[in-house]
Amino acid sequence: MDLHQITRWTPPPGRVVEWTVTERAAEIARSAPESPFPPATIQERHLRRAAAAAARGEAQSPWIGLAFDFFRPLDEQAMARAITEYVRRNETLWSWFSFADPDGDPADFANLMRRHVTDPDSIEFESRTVDVPGTSEAIRDHLMHRFATAATALTWPAFVFGTIEHEGGESFTLFHAVDHAHTDLTSMAYTFTELRTLYDCALDGTGHDMPAAGSFVEFSRRERARAAELTAESPEVASWMEHLRAAGGSMPVFPLDLGAADGPRPAMNTRVILIDGADSERFTDVCRANGGNFVGGVFAALAITERELVGRDRYFALSPLSTRDSDDMEWTQGWFINLIPVGFATADAATFTDLVAAAQDSFRSGKKLGSVSSQQAIEVVVAERGAAAATEFTGLSVPPIVSYMDARSLPRSDEYVQAHATGLVGGKDTAVALMWVNRLDHGTWIDISHPDTPQARESVERYTRRLTEIMTAVARDGDHRIAPAEGTL
Repeated sequence: MDLHQITRWTPPPGRVVEWTVTERAAEIARSAPESPFPPATIQERHLRRAAAAAARGEAQSPWIGLAFDFFRPLDEQAMARAITEYVRRNETLWSWFSFADPDGDPADFANLMRRHVTDPDSIEFESRTVDVPGTSEAIRDHLMHRFATAATALTWPAFVFGTIEHEGGESFTLFHAVDHAHTDLTSMAYTFTELRTLYDCALDGTGHDMPAAGSFVEFSRRERARAAELTAESPEVASWMEHLRAAGGSMPVFPLDLGAADGPRPAMNTRVILIDGADSERFTDVCRANGGNFVGGVFAALAITERELVGRDRYFALSPLSTRDSDDMEWTQGWFINLIPVGFATADAATFTDLVAAAQDSFRSGKKLGSVSSQQAIEVVVAERGAAAATEFTGLSVPPIVSYMDARSLPRSDEYVQAHATGLVGGKDTAVALMWVNRLDHGTWIDISHPDTPQARESVERYTRRLTEIMTAVARDGDHRIAPAEGTL
């Protein structure tokens, strides 16, 4: 599945149709009573940031989107049934959130957040043709505005559904966006499968055999209960403090200049194929023979890239980890992600095979912290030991997030390429680089979101070229000898 900033996405031209909730459904949602279950902590922080940014008049993009093709004619009534069933089976999409004091400071945690849950049986959709020129540019501009203004969980609905009917009427592209509070990229991969399955069933008059979705609201209740039990002596909190102190109380930035030291710039995305499917299998074999597996090998290769380019002798990054904690959560929409620390020394390693076991061990130990975020750990320490305890972490900033996903096990992932499946994110300005490493049967690639500057484009090209060389050497030669840092003997 590709990943694009929406500002860089080129949708196909055609007739645009959107499915919106009926006025009756919207009215019932607006008057929905307060739920006894608060948002998950990750939802709450996200929504408070979004509300505070909106209050300051700052541009924001708190949504995640998805687009993919159907190679069947568009039947608007069948699509309405498919979307209705999809929303009714995913409980988090019934919720919206408000503040106890609507005029208060959204960043003030004393201004409590409330969840409201509408009646799922009242959720109904109706279609309308959108009066927008059918060009690619006009459609993209329309969707940028729609997603930015409508996909917010501080109102209901928090989502947008629509299609672009291709010339000839034999195929179409579905687009969808929803507030990040209700989803993550793995959940969106399930959205791909669910909507394709539900539309096929609605069109053919058949049933589906997808497992029932679980309750993200119940998951949020369990997550809040676990968070309430944390203390500064909790093993998870102590381990986080150890990782952060080892990093000097700050997060490292991308190892090369991004040309954005004076402030954020418009974001762009660079996608590079690292190794093909056959080399991915050989890379896995080398990792397993030396105490690791594929993900450990990825982090070892990233660490070597940093060491060879700039001489860093310790690698540290945060990696998203799924927090789905029971089988019934597999097909559930929600934000099931926490960031775990991956940090290890590289100074004593001479080769990739020297390092892969340490990288794997670091990832494995980081997984034990998957239920507690770095921010939660710091907040617990500050709450118990006073604000002075936070001074050693004043250098914390946006971390170098490195995501790894093996999408081969996801349902219908073999259809991504043919369906032009594309994840969409907002085009908010940035001064940092974020990375997503993804694997499918045909190969492994990296997507890097970074500032759109000449220096960043050059730096990202250098970085991905070196990473590709390292992973290719491991796959084909069985190892890679770590070279001296550039500019050193």
